[in-house]
Amino acid sequence: MSVDKPLFATTVDDEDRKAVVKQEFKLFIKASQIDKETRGSCPICEHWFMIAYLIAQKQPGVNFSVFTVQENSPPKEFEGWSKKFPVVLSVNCTDKKGQDISGCMYDNFEELETFFENINRECPELKRHNKENGDAMSRVDTLYATLNGFLTGQPETKLTKALRALNEDLDNGKKFFIDDMLCYVDCHLLPRLQHIKVATKRYADYNIPKEFKAIWKFLAHAYQQPAFVATMPRDQDIIFHYKKKVTAFPQVKNSTIEKFSYDMYVPEEILEEIRLEDDGSMENEQEQEPEQEEEVEQNSEMEAQPDNNGLEY
Repeated sequence: MSVDKPLFATTVDDEDRKAVVKQEFKLFIKASQIDKETRGSCPICEHWFMIAYLIAQKQPGVNFSVFTVQENSPPKEFEGWSKKFPVVLSVNCTDKKGQDISGCMYDNFEELETFFENINRECPELKRHNKENGDAMSRVDTLYATLNGFLTGQPETKLTKALRALNEDLDNGKKFFIDDMLCYVDCHLLPRLQHIKVATKRYADYNIPKEFKAIWKFLAHAYQQPAFVATMPRDQDIIFHYKKKVTAFPQVKNSTIEKFSYDMYVPEEILEEIRLEDDGSMENEQEQEPEQEEEVEQNSEMEAQPDNNGLEY
């Protein structure tokens, strides 16, 4: 357990803390079942970790730290807690009405959603009740259940059918489910899709069909996003997560003694297709840009601000 030292934290200079920090909280997630310290394989924990990361990345003044906790050995400060993960402890926050909610603890999905809705003032794409996210969620909610069904004996065709439907939804000309930036539905879908990719490969030697190009492009773009990569569990934790659930396939060798890895494989032909699409987009933009006289750059002495808004990992 790492309740004394955070696994992850945003950075704010102490001198600027009072002036800059407007919302500060702690996020507690399940620890790895293998080493008991690093982030575990819970897709719900990763979902909210991604939401927190993106809000802090896009909204100045949001500061948070992440701690891993062993599910069966919560810290003393969790007395009376319902033992659900993840858990948010508000350190210095106000709700939409300006009321102080510091010191409050949130430990179920509805409460977590309310908390993040309260501190999220500038990122409507990260709200579930945004219409686009709501419509998309209704189409991906059942996908994860097909993984558990497949590993316990349901036919491969059912999983492939579910992935085909997802591929059709993703074949929309966007990098992600509804936009070219990560939205709420992506934070819900990506951790579960990564579980499907890793677990089915290891236990059943099943690969997401290469013909589902939209899914592979979706993953390729996601692997370029720090909010996804920095919150992703290791392959070995995902494999161990399903060890007791798998009944339709032989058990694999002990993943707990393997060298740790993160499966971010994408077929080379998919990556090449993305490169060609990007090159084509750049050429079109250049053709549409009118010729402009060279202008003297102003304020050149100003330092560029980091894109990640002080996030460190």
